[in-house]
Amino acid sequence: MADEKTPLTGEPEVAAESAEAAEEAIETAAEQTEQAAEAAEAAVSDAAENAAGTVSDAESAMDNALNELDSLLSENAKGEAEPETAEQPDAAEAEADAAGAEPEAAPQADAPKKPVQKKKPAQNSVLGGILPKKKKKKRARKRTVEDELADLAAEEAAFDSWGRPIKKKRKRGKRRKTRKLSCTLVLLTTILALSSVLSVAILAVAKEMYGIEKGVDQQVVTIPEGASTREIAEILKEEKIISLPEVFRFISRMKGADGQYIASDHVLKPSMSYEAMIAELCRNYVKEGRETQKVVIPEGYTLLQAAQRLKEYQICDPDKFIFFFNSGNYGFEFEDYLPEASDLKFMQMEGYCFPDTYEFYVGEDPNIVAQKIYANFNSKLTDGDYKKMNELNMSLDQIITLASMIQAESSDKKYMKQVSSVFHNRLLDPADFAKLQSDPTRKYAEETIAPNLDRDNETMCNAYNTYTGVGLPPGAICNPGRAAIEAALYPDQTNYYYFNANIDTRETFFAETLEQHNQNLAMVQAQYDAANAAENGES
Repeated sequence: MADEKTPLTGEPEVAAESAEAAEEAIETAAEQTEQAAEAAEAAVSDAAENAAGTVSDAESAMDNALNELDSLLSENAKGEAEPETAEQPDAAEAEADAAGAEPEAAPQADAPKKPVQKKKPAQNSVLGGILPKKKKKKRARKRTVEDELADLAAEEAAFDSWGRPIKKKRKRGKRRKTRKLSCTLVLLTTILALSSVLSVAILAVAKEMYGIEKGVDQQVVTIPEGASTREIAEILKEEKIISLPEVFRFISRMKGADGQYIASDHVLKPSMSYEAMIAELCRNYVKEGRETQKVVIPEGYTLLQAAQRLKEYQICDPDKFIFFFNSGNYGFEFEDYLPEASDLKFMQMEGYCFPDTYEFYVGEDPNIVAQKIYANFNSKLTDGDYKKMNELNMSLDQIITLASMIQAESSDKKYMKQVSSVFHNRLLDPADFAKLQSDPTRKYAEETIAPNLDRDNETMCNAYNTYTGVGLPPGAICNPGRAAIEAALYPDQTNYYYFNANIDTRETFFAETLEQHNQNLAMVQAQYDAANAAENGES
């Protein structure tokens, strides 16, 4: 065995490997020792069986010896009555020689003779040779070969090949194995978790790419001139058509669609696959022979007038257009600020058909036409507009309704903010000016609402007519332009409560009091009379 104080030579890694090899060798030796112990146990069992047979033979021999002893005792008992002969000592000496003991001295003639039964038997007699050996075997069986082999195996297992105690090392080995098992379990759990996450991610990407479980409603997407693939992908994401612009760009590159997109309005659905979207965005309907028409919706047009103009240019059916336009719910930002539908409203979305020049395909889907106009209106409102509405404590619908009145009342844009100041001053003083008294509201009730109702609705007409109704009408009376909306949001700061206009000269006059207003009315009437006289050749 090597000295424990002798330092080990070689690199630590080599020593560690040698120690591990020694540990494996010791484990192998322990297994071999255990096998040897089992073999020894079997041998001991066989020996015990043989010894049992030997003991049985010895018992038989002992019985024979006892019988012989009894017969000798009987002869001695008979010889006590006879005189001793000279040959008796020789017989005693012969018996002593046979037993390996020194000859006894001749007994005194006067001494009493001891009984033969109390005489200690000789060591080499049959009875004396058997009994002590049986006792020794019983004491020897207290320590068996199995015990010796087990002690030897334990002693060998307690030291490594270098002669060092390895008891602690074996414990560290167990801890190392435990740590290895724990690390393996953690690694396996991590791999399974990552696999699950990766599977979910792949499934989500696949569902997105093929439009699975996405909306089926058509949406209009406008691609500007010269837009790059990255810009188009961001537009689609903002419109909530796609959610993975990077994947869209990758597929576009793989399909060779970069630079092939057509600047125009395109109709897409979120449920379309990315490949189908790319194909649609690259499709040129003009080259395919589809006819387009430019349609102008003037400022101050009602929704009925706009629908009729679309019919004139053969864009779509007017009744279907009004249905889709009033239904809305296309997901544009401004729709979040709209109130619930009201029974007092004649047209739910009157005022939101933004006046502008539009280009539509002939025979276009009326739902697509409505979306294009919605998108245009949504683009005209700014964050500052919504902030100003909050400052005025007015809703979007109230601002559009007021703007429609300003649009209808103003003969020229330069008067819009002054007209707006009159309405704002009256709204802020409901005690003295509960009614706004706007002529266009009465005209809308009488000429637009009443003729187009299936049955008379006096309540609705009175609510729109600001000569009978209090405050703002339930809804807009026309579709205002951007200037009228800005005037409603940013009125001039005046003390005007009245205004009137000369329709012929398109001039508007403002007054702070009713007396001034009546003077302005008289002045305008004199202007009308002078114009009529001049027209009739009167001086």
